[in-house]
Amino acid sequence: MLRPEVRLLLKHEDFKKCETAQKSIWGGLSVAAEVMLVTQKAGGAVLGAFIKGRLVGFIYALLARRNGQIIHWSHMMGVLPGYRSRGLGLQLKLAHRDIALSQGIKSICWTYDPLQSRNASLNLTKLGARVEEYIVDYYGRFHSTIEQGLPSDRFVVNWPIASKSIAPLLTGKKSVTEIPDFPIINATSTNRKAFLVNRKISLRHREPGLLAAIPSNTDLMRTEALRLANRWRLQTREIFLNYLTKGYSVAGFLTESQCSAEPRCFYLLRRNKS
Repeated sequence: MLRPEVRLLLKHEDFKKCETAQKSIWGGLSVAAEVMLVTQKAGGAVLGAFIKGRLVGFIYALLARRNGQIIHWSHMMGVLPGYRSRGLGLQLKLAHRDIALSQGIKSICWTYDPLQSRNASLNLTKLGARVEEYIVDYYGRFHSTIEQGLPSDRFVVNWPIASKSIAPLLTGKKSVTEIPDFPIINATSTNRKAFLVNRKISLRHREPGLLAAIPSNTDLMRTEALRLANRWRLQTREIFLNYLTKGYSVAGFLTESQCSAEPRCFYLLRRNKS
């Protein structure tokens, strides 16, 4: 795991570095440096992760209101290519939590793509954030090298940073969770290019616990099999909207042993008690 310097950004040149980072990560500029500066001064939080003086990741969060509660809305978190999957996202989130708590903020909310297994693992498994809703095409069609023009469906998550229930997750100790023997909503197999495809989807399950499979390599699929990636977007949209409206909640994210070249990934859905 890399050990960057993580700090609030204060200088104009640091906010400009965030502009450069946005272009490297998403292929375009979303939030200008002056907006980031104003956000920082008006109660939000803009943090950067630096390695040898170079900004390699950042968080941009607004002061906002959700369900009557003052929160931080984390609009963007990005890590430069070449520095991903090395613990930087977790360190940025933990630093943001410390800052928000010092300001009296008790929840941080954000959106993420349900088909991004790396983000799902960070948000739900490592941080203990809770999925509150699924929104179709949240941002509309926007230019992003990661999104590849797909509909921007998102989960909205709430991270209750002041809750004692999440403290054990933040110790850094890894816990192994077995994938339960629950019914799988979408039966899958791999195609000739070794990409996961849905073979059968059932929208009529009523069991207390269910599993919904997603690919582990969504970014590669979007680069090499965009039509298949679009089918995954529409199929998982149908799955989540169907079961969330029928009284299920997203209760976690599970990944098969990392020893596998392409580990299986599942969302755990549980039926809410009436």
